[in-house]
Amino acid sequence: MSVSFGGFHNETATFKTENEIAMGTPVKITDNGTVGACADGDTFCGIVTNGDGKYAAVQIYGEVTAKFSGVAPALGYTELVASANGVKAGLGREYLVLDVDDANGTVTFLM
Repeated sequence: MSVSFGGFHNETATFKTENEIAMGTPVKITDNGTVGACADGDTFCGIVTNGDGKYAAVQIYGEVTAKFSGVAPALGYTELVASANGVKAGLGREYLVLDVDDANGTVTFLM
C-alpha cells in the first residue's frame, strides 16, 4: 500500500477570466463570477486547473499540489498566500499541508 491524497474531495468551479491564466496559478475573485491571477502575497480562493482565456476551471476544495517559493511551508496547519510562481508561507488563510517536496519545490495541501 502507498500514501495517496489524490482526488480527496476535489471540487472545481468554472469562472470567467479577463485573460488566460496558467494552470497552477492561484486566483482571487475580481468581479461577479470572474477570477484573476493573484499578486504576490494575496489570499487566494483556488488554483487554476484548466483554462482557455475566457474561462478557467478553478479547484476550490480538496487536495492540490502547487509550486512554492521562499522557505518551505511547515507540515500541518500553515498559513499560505499566493507567490509569483505558486504559493508561499505567509499571513493568509490556513491550509492543512500534507507534503513538502523540497527537491521539486512543491507543496501538497488541502483547500
